[in-house]
Amino acid sequence: MSSIDLSFIPITAVDVPVRFSIKLVDRTYVFTVRYNTAGGFYTADLATVSPAETLCYGEVIRYGKPLFEQFSDERYPIPVIIPLAKDGADIAEITPDNFGSTVKLWLLERPS
Repeated sequence: MSSIDLSFIPITAVDVPVRFSIKLVDRTYVFTVRYNTAGGFYTADLATVSPAETLCYGEVIRYGKPLFEQFSDERYPIPVIIPLAKDGADIAEITPDNFGSTVKLWLLERPS
């Protein structure tokens, strides 16, 4: 996949495992998404391109919970990446049936 600049990250369960570059406002990142079949959940890895540095490995992707929220230094993306259903569907967890279709990884403005 090439670099993208959208309001959500356009991946689906069919794409996983997937690794791609994504430009998020101020810099380009390498984003990797995997599915843990034993646990039944998705994970995300995040790395910078320049300088090449792994920022997070194996972050569990949970519905309604921003990714990488426990980190807040300047190396992390400016937008908040949060898995949500745009239509407000009642979703308890992210599954292969809803990931990328109903539930997308939305890019939202970080609160000041």
